[in-house]
Amino acid sequence: MTAATEKTPVNNRATERAEPPFLTVAIPCFDEEAILPATYQRLKKVCESQRIPYEIIFGDDGSTDRTLEMIRGFSRDDPRTSVTTHFPNRGLGNTYRDMYSAARGEVIMTMDCDLAMPPEVSVPALLLALKDADIAVGSRYAGVKADYPLKRRIFSWGYIFLNRVMFNLKLLDTQTGSVAFYRKILSSLKLEAVGPEMLVELFAQAGALGLTISEVALPWIHDTTSGETPVWKTSAGMLAGTFRVRWRLRRFKRGLAAP
Repeated sequence: MTAATEKTPVNNRATERAEPPFLTVAIPCFDEEAILPATYQRLKKVCESQRIPYEIIFGDDGSTDRTLEMIRGFSRDDPRTSVTTHFPNRGLGNTYRDMYSAARGEVIMTMDCDLAMPPEVSVPALLLALKDADIAVGSRYAGVKADYPLKRRIFSWGYIFLNRVMFNLKLLDTQTGSVAFYRKILSSLKLEAVGPEMLVELFAQAGALGLTISEVALPWIHDTTSGETPVWKTSAGMLAGTFRVRWRLRRFKRGLAAP
């Protein structure tokens, strides 16, 4: 099995990238060719409306369609857009780490490629929340009714309850993918999760460090244009990964307590 990571920007217009961005928007991708053009155009428009220096990073997780070709095209044409990639598929956690390593912004903001939480709302709301917090988390359950199928809500509620028991997390939602935080906190974390439980690991370690987490109510639009994650099929791996996060958290806390 071979794997490679392309962490440097595909474009070479270094002079146009000289100004360091304040905001890095990081988008994980796996077989997203059906929605990528619309996602990219919406993100550009929203980021430009904020009137702050920004960059967009698309993180390819071993896609088998034209996803990588398309995001490389965005990067060639736009100096504020870059790409990370590895092959074969290695999971969301590895994709997040690739993008975190490549990010240059003071703030990193992640969101799903389908933009289920509309960036027109989520980008300004999460940036505002960061004025009083180290991490801002978009929530489907903090006050805005989510457009979300019942079977997925059942799994989501169960997983959130498990995280409360295992990690004492007070968050109403841990898995929307719409999260913003200051990049500087990464140097204090040790994120090792492979799958979507990476976000739980981030929140749990941040809590152990005493960092503040703000939850922001955001609308959620369930869109299956690019396919839908088979929740029941992937739940076993995610749960196993979450128990590993719990084991690593104990080690992480022992490290904090060591003289």
